[in-house]
Amino acid sequence: LREVGMPADFVNKLARMFQDIKVSEDLNQEFKELHQGAIAETINIKILNGGAWSRGSERVAVSLPMELEDYIPEVEEFYKSKHSGRKLQWHHHMANGTITFGNAVGRFDLDVTTFQMAVLFAYNQRPHDKISLENLRLATQLPDAELRRTLWSLVSFPKVKRQVLLYEPEVSSAKDFTEGSLFWVNQEFAIVKNGRTLPRGRLNLIGRLQLSTERSLEEDNEGIVRLRILRTQEAIVKIMKMRKSITNAQLQTELVDILRNMFIPSRKLIKEQIEWLIEQKYIRRHESDMNTFVYIA
Repeated sequence: LREVGMPADFVNKLARMFQDIKVSEDLNQEFKELHQGAIAETINIKILNGGAWSRGSERVAVSLPMELEDYIPEVEEFYKSKHSGRKLQWHHHMANGTITFGNAVGRFDLDVTTFQMAVLFAYNQRPHDKISLENLRLATQLPDAELRRTLWSLVSFPKVKRQVLLYEPEVSSAKDFTEGSLFWVNQEFAIVKNGRTLPRGRLNLIGRLQLSTERSLEEDNEGIVRLRILRTQEAIVKIMKMRKSITNAQLQTELVDILRNMFIPSRKLIKEQIEWLIEQKYIRRHESDMNTFVYIA
C-alpha cells in the first residue's frame, strides 16, 4: 500500500482495523458462551479503536428497540471485566442488523441500518397506523436530517418495485417532507423478481452510503479533498525537482501518470495547486514563456 502512495498513518489505521476485527471475534465468542439465549446468538458486537474507525466526530442519538437497549448494559459489564479502565462509546450509525418483516403476502428478511430499524420498530405495536414525521421523530429520537434521509430510503429505495413504507403527500426529495407528512407500512410489500411476487426472500436496504451520517459524509469528503491537494502538490514538486523546467502540458501529463493509481486530478485542481506553489515560491513561471514552469531550489 505504501508503494502506491498511501500515507503511513492510513496503512497503520488499516492494520489496527484488521487487529480489531480479530479481537472482536474472540470477544463475541466469549460473550455468547456466557450469555446463552436467542438474542445473544444473533448479536455481533464490534469493539473498535476510535482512532482507526471513527468516521466522524458526531455520535447520533437514536431510540433503540427494547431488545437491543436491554443488552447494552450487559455488553458494557462484560467488556469492563476484560478491560478495566476503558469506556465504550456506542456509534449506532455504524451498526446494522436483519429484521423479519411479515405481512399478508409473506415473510421477508430485511438488512437495515440501526436508524431504519428504529423507524420500522415504531410500527411494531401499530402496524396499520399512519404516523406523521413529527411523531416518528418523537418515537425514534433521530435528528431531523437523519430521520428524513432514513425515511427516504424506506419509501424510495432504488430498484425496489414495492417499497417498505408508503407516504403522503408525494414529494420529490426527503427535504420536502413536512411535519404533517404521513408514513405507513406497505401491507402489500413483497420482493418482485422477473415479474413474479415472491412470498419469501431477503432484501438489503442499507445502501452504499447509508452507514454514514450527514456530518461524517461531509468530514470524509473534506478529508479526501485535503489528501488529494497534498498528493498533487507533492507530485508537482517531485516532477519539478527532476525536470527543473517543464511546460504546462508536459507537467499535466506526467502528473496524471504519477497519480493515476490513487486518483485522476482534475484540470482545476492542478491549476489551483500550481498557483499555490508559485505563491509559496516553490516554482515560478519562465520569464519568456508563461506556459513553462521553473523549479526554485
